[in-house]
Amino acid sequence: MTRLQSLHFENFDRLSILRARRTDATESYMLKPVGANEVYERMEERSSAIKYVVGAMQPIDPTYTENTYREGERVRNQLEKSLCGQGIVCEFDYQGSVTNDTHIRAKSDIDLLTLHCAFVSLDPPQRVSSPYCGNPVEDLLELRRSSIRVLKEKFPEATVDSSGSKSVCIEGGSLRRKIDVVASNWCDTNEYRVTRLKRDRAIHVLDAHKLERLRNLPFLHNARLHDKDQRTNGGYRKAVRLLKSLKYDSQTEVRLSSYDIAAIVYAIDDQKLNVYKGMELLLLDHCKKHLDFLNDNKWYRDALFVPNGTRKIFCTEGASVTGLNDLQREVNRLNYEIENDLTRSFRNLAEARVEY
Repeated sequence: MTRLQSLHFENFDRLSILRARRTDATESYMLKPVGANEVYERMEERSSAIKYVVGAMQPIDPTYTENTYREGERVRNQLEKSLCGQGIVCEFDYQGSVTNDTHIRAKSDIDLLTLHCAFVSLDPPQRVSSPYCGNPVEDLLELRRSSIRVLKEKFPEATVDSSGSKSVCIEGGSLRRKIDVVASNWCDTNEYRVTRLKRDRAIHVLDAHKLERLRNLPFLHNARLHDKDQRTNGGYRKAVRLLKSLKYDSQTEVRLSSYDIAAIVYAIDDQKLNVYKGMELLLLDHCKKHLDFLNDNKWYRDALFVPNGTRKIFCTEGASVTGLNDLQREVNRLNYEIENDLTRSFRNLAEARVEY
């Protein structure tokens, strides 16, 4: 790394970007002073890079998260009443990073699943007892079109964006969050037939551009992330939040989705993610070594699946080596800053305990 590069990194104030992203002044009247709950604000540590690492790992203030769900419920209530009045009965649920506590923004958006109740898909060899005679794609298209009309009527000051293939986005006006409304239906897997556990139930999501339905297991994804976090004493979610923060706070694009970042961290050995409070800098080091190993070992990288097993992490519709290199770049930059700051205070990474 050249001296010019290091100067560039020193001039990049990640901590200010983190502060702006994690706090929301428009809601400060409902809470303590903006940022008062943030770990980095009460740390005595002088290094802004170390403050960034520890601060980025923390969960978003629960009050902000509650407000996200509250806005989602506002949209849900309007859709439920209006769609039912049109003869379209739906169930509703949520998916996304807010639901598994890996979100990193105060104003996180959330996916609202609108699940058509006229039919349920079954995985083979299950057989239906009451055959459905309609067209599931057409019914989901009508659900999507009706949802767009309801959103525009009930939230006239908001912006409704229907350009996406899998969701209709609404934000602005009286809404304090962006809500992605997803036309979908339930799919009962063979596992769900036995367990009746929500984690084992799948959904089909409408792709309005390709006119097809895509199978997904969002609740199994969340359940496996939760289990991983429990096994690692909270280290899993800390590492995911850190790497996602580096993606969003970067000065240059990191071409990896949040979903794939969560999957990449999921592949790290549990022992490497289980660190004592105050030793969080080790998580950065273990993430760095894991990314290096992924980059150097194609055979291992190509064998990895996302947590719910629906596809491989590195594939055409998933993560790319280019995106992995982008994330490595940000991790290496931050690690370089940390090592410099520790050297100045005569500490090394293995012994660097951070009080907060």
